[in-house]
Order: sequence, then structure tokens, then C-alpha cells
Amino acid sequence: MSVLISGIIYILVSLAVVRVVNWEELATSAAPMALVAERGLGSEAHILLSSIALFAITNTVLITLIAGSRMFYGMAREGVFPQILKKIHFKTKTPWVAVIVIMITSIAFTLVGDIVIVANITVFAIVITFASINLAVIALRYTEPDIERKFRVPINIGKFPILPLFGLGISVYMGFQFEIEIILAGIIIIGIGGIYFVISKKKKIHDNLK
Repeated sequence: MSVLISGIIYILVSLAVVRVVNWEELATSAAPMALVAERGLGSEAHILLSSIALFAITNTVLITLIAGSRMFYGMAREGVFPQILKKIHFKTKTPWVAVIVIMITSIAFTLVGDIVIVANITVFAIVITFASINLAVIALRYTEPDIERKFRVPINIGKFPILPLFGLGISVYMGFQFEIEIILAGIIIIGIGGIYFVISKKKKIHDNLK
């Protein structure tokens, strides 16, 4: 439902934007939304829009950092990441080590210099994540057919789910729309994560056999 509502809002905003400014002019603008605000609300409207965007971006970054630290904490509890990442602060009850690691990682990405490159790598990683999730749904139908599911994807041909196939196809298509440098950087980062996961999993199995 949230995806549907967000999609409708995006469509309505897009329709409103092209009614104010021609799409060809929008395509050549470095700040299309600011241009629309200036045309529709006056010469100073872009300041208001920039302020709103600044708060929105700050909120998004904060949520992302919180979510990232919780992911590190959860993976540490599962034995995938180092155990130090699951340490909880005695007062705030937050995974403070994971928060610090996320903070350092985020600062390191800013050293790239060009925020567009960092943003594109992040979006590429998200697209690959969506592709992996859809692929996992398809694979689990055959590898774990009898597992209890809280939700089962509708529209199937036998065991094969159709919607995840569309999701996988769209994600792969979107992944190939990035520049080759972004794709290679994303693949390298994901590859490093994959290698670490395999090594940690083997180590966990070895420790359990002792």
C-alpha cells in the first residue's frame, strides 16, 4: 500500500511539474524542481524548496544511518559480522559500536569528492538488493517449498511466482542503465561483501564442529 501511495504521489507531482514548465526545459535544468517553484510561486520560492529539501535529505540520511546500524547489529547477532558490533550501550540501549562503524563508513564515502558517484553506487546497490530479493523468492519456492510463509506471493504458474520474475527483470534492466564505472564499483563492493559472508559462514560452521 505504501508503494502504491508513493507511486501515485510521484505521478501527480510529475503531472503538476510538466504543466508549469515544459519538459524540454526541465531536462536541461540543473535544479528542475527549484525552477518549477520559481515559475509557480515567485523568484524567492526556490529558497523555500531548498530548505524543505535540506530537511528531507537530513531526515533520510538519519533514518538510513539508524537502519544501517541495526542491520549491522542484527548480522552480528547472527554471527555474520564481528561480535563487537552487537554491543549495546548500557544507558541508551543502542548498538553504539555499529553506529560508530556506520558513521565512519559514511564519512569515508564523502572522501570520494563527487556526491553523484556515491549516490549512484548506493542506488545501484539498492537495485541489486531488489533483484536478489526477487531471485530469492523464486529460489525458495523450489528449495523450501514446505516452509511456513506468513505471506505468499500471488499469481503463480505451478510453483513459479510471476510477480518476482517481473521484479527481477525490471531490477536487472535498471541496473544496466548506470555507467560502467558505477556498475563495476558496485559489483566490487558487493563481491567483497559476498566473499566476507562465505568466509564467515565457513568459520561459523567450523566453530560449531569443535
